[in-house]
Amino acid sequence: MHLRSGLRPGDVHALSALTATSRTAVLGPGLMTDLLAAGCDGGTVVIIAEGVDGPLGYAHLDLSTQDGAAWLVSGAVAPPHRRRGIGSALLRAAADVARERGARELRISGRPHGYAAPGVDVDADPGTASFLEVHGGISDGSALAMHRTLHDLVLEVATRPPEIGIRACTAQDLEELCGMVREHLAADWAETLQGHVEDGGDAERILLARGPAHELLGFACWGVVGRDPTRFGPFGVAPAARGRGAGGALLDAALLRMAGEGLGHAWFQWAGPGSPAHRLYTSRGFAPLRTFTPYTVPTDHGDVIRPQEGTTR
Repeated sequence: MHLRSGLRPGDVHALSALTATSRTAVLGPGLMTDLLAAGCDGGTVVIIAEGVDGPLGYAHLDLSTQDGAAWLVSGAVAPPHRRRGIGSALLRAAADVARERGARELRISGRPHGYAAPGVDVDADPGTASFLEVHGGISDGSALAMHRTLHDLVLEVATRPPEIGIRACTAQDLEELCGMVREHLAADWAETLQGHVEDGGDAERILLARGPAHELLGFACWGVVGRDPTRFGPFGVAPAARGRGAGGALLDAALLRMAGEGLGHAWFQWAGPGSPAHRLYTSRGFAPLRTFTPYTVPTDHGDVIRPQEGTTR
């Protein structure tokens, strides 16, 4: 086995196949391609453990550091080759590369530009959680994926505050929307919205809320991240507009539009338990789908690995 960096023809399908038994996130070739393309220029590094017959494991890094952290987007080792030190070698190599770029830690979490999962599903995938902990990984709260059916919305939709108007985004709205989102919510959301429209995506899947003076209050969208039209989000309300009912009005309208497209359910991948967003989703009938645990791994952990039988990947 040896490690190499970079992608060769056929690697995307080979790496996708390595995730087929993952209990946290199975990545098909399309999603794998999207994740690899989502990083900043020069920030994507793929380290592959290769044997005689091809890739045995891999680690996908996004080195567009934020607050001293880089992102471990995904990784896997083929089941027949686990517990032979391949995962440890990949993680050490990933930490070395990240440290050279100035990162103090690797985050296994929700990368702003797109992520396989917002952490590890500890209940379904305890082996990966133990592997990270043995290598110095520290858990950092939890992230809920939630979902709901779209067959019973008419009975549950709340009355919209009369001063709030909801309509689909147009090309003329895009610059204002992206400016507001970039300044007040999240820069990567602005990039996602702009990229969706510029790539020919349906702008009518982005709804805007405006106040009585036509001021932009917030937005909600679906079918914008990845290839699944039932995936809801991103979704946000400008800080100065919160508490006025815009979030509930946007969520209600988006769910009705999704149902109108014939979609049977809606889901999203990340809300903090007990957060205002979680409370809003719960009030609209969303229920937990999976619970993920984000982890951080220090990049200087290489010489301090805690032994724990049966967890080396």
